[in-house]
Amino acid sequence: MIKAFFLVATLSFLFWASAAAKTASSNQNSFSSKNLADTVPAKDSVDESIWEKVEVEAAFPGGDEAWIKFLQSHLDPTVPTRMKAPKGKYTVWIQFIVNKDGKVFDFKALTTNGYGMEKEVIRILKKSPKWKPAIQDGRPVMAYRKQPVTFVVEEM
Repeated sequence: MIKAFFLVATLSFLFWASAAAKTASSNQNSFSSKNLADTVPAKDSVDESIWEKVEVEAAFPGGDEAWIKFLQSHLDPTVPTRMKAPKGKYTVWIQFIVNKDGKVFDFKALTTNGYGMEKEVIRILKKSPKWKPAIQDGRPVMAYRKQPVTFVVEEM
């Protein structure tokens, strides 16, 4: 029997949840992040700019504990096993925009692990409440956010 679970990764924590499923063999895809240049908008266009790097990143309301609870109640960790993903560790990276009001939109998968994983993470992000917006120069700004979620399919 194969066990599937997901790891929730932000900058400071990992979380494990488990569920049973069937599959065997091994495969793994990875994501290598690129260094992105700062977006430095002209003063007259600051309010419409989408920032790539900010002083304070956008965050899930309530912090890491609230993010874990949200994932526990919404994410289906069995998706990769139901889609017959081989044994392995799969980190999904989703980029999206958090506007000044905290609304999340413009979701883009930065990985192509497949087996329904990217779609599942985007599905739950679309259900998320408003996030805390990014802060630049003491003001909320619209900014990109990259969110990783790691699924693990392994033998029991």
